[in-house]
Amino acid sequence: MSKESNNNIEINKEILEEHIRNRYIFRNKHPEKPLFIYNYTQATQYEAYWNDYTKMCRGLIMNDLDEVVARPFKKFFNLSEHQPNEIPNETFEVYEKMDGSLGILYFDDIEGITQPFMASRGSFNSEQSIKANEMLKEKYQHTYAKLDKNITYLFEIIYPENRIVVDYGKTEALVLLAMIDTKTGLELPLMDIGFPLVKKYDGINDLETLKSLENSTQEGFVVKFASGFRVKVKFAEYIRLHRIITRVSNISIWENMKNNADFDEILERVPDEFFAWVKNTRLEILSKYEEIEQNARQIFDNAPIKKATADYKLTKEDRKLASEHFLQFPHNKILFAMLDGKKYEDYIWKCVRPSYEKPFLNNEE
Repeated sequence: MSKESNNNIEINKEILEEHIRNRYIFRNKHPEKPLFIYNYTQATQYEAYWNDYTKMCRGLIMNDLDEVVARPFKKFFNLSEHQPNEIPNETFEVYEKMDGSLGILYFDDIEGITQPFMASRGSFNSEQSIKANEMLKEKYQHTYAKLDKNITYLFEIIYPENRIVVDYGKTEALVLLAMIDTKTGLELPLMDIGFPLVKKYDGINDLETLKSLENSTQEGFVVKFASGFRVKVKFAEYIRLHRIITRVSNISIWENMKNNADFDEILERVPDEFFAWVKNTRLEILSKYEEIEQNARQIFDNAPIKKATADYKLTKEDRKLASEHFLQFPHNKILFAMLDGKKYEDYIWKCVRPSYEKPFLNNEE
């Protein structure tokens, strides 16, 4: 058993509700049962708003009595996202980082009989959870007698239609990743209970060695320290392919901002490794927009010209003087729009449209 509890903080309902109101955690209700699944939001990732609650809500399932029904391991990060002093000086185990969807096994009573079901990280009825429940019933009923309702079983949901980057061929499987005591959050030793087990790599005792073991047929590694602390090590080729598949560029970010669309539409397609790039790109575009607008506003407000009011309409002479003054400045189209009370936003958006660029990592190559 791990020395460190995975997620055993006492859940304060008021704090949890506050996170939901602030859109750092979202809650999804089961379509039929009084069960709720909690997950951190894209805004949490974008703002790096990580604390005990946001890290804990990575598929946390609770009932209407606020009792924990299933407790996945908390959010963990890439090795490169940690400072050296944050990495424990402990022995560790290395496992394959699989490229599917997280599956969370929970128990519910059906007509007085406790039965296992599967949820994905944020939903009871997503495509992945529906497929996982089909596989659970069709391929793994022989495991039911070995399942302990006091344990949260975590899986990688693998099937062809759920391919992200890594090609697992025609494989359909629920690969057991971890077993966690639901009440305490303590991680238990991984046991063979009839599911395929995630691949473990023995004989690796140096983190730097992992980077030299790149394999184009897999995503990377998960490193689990003796205390239960986890980090991810993703291969550069996987990151490169994932970057291509996301189809996110600075142009798509600009278009999203220009159309005032929900930014979550962008964030949902972005892997963790590129959140910093997305954030910086968005801030850079916004900064340029605000600079142009503020400069134009300052020039307009300080211009030695008459301005239209409810009681005064501009004369031809007023417009002529304004034109002579405005033409001295760049972006004078904004000034003329201000003079006539017209919208100028589209013009500024055209001015700040960036040259095409895909997401990148400084340490990717």
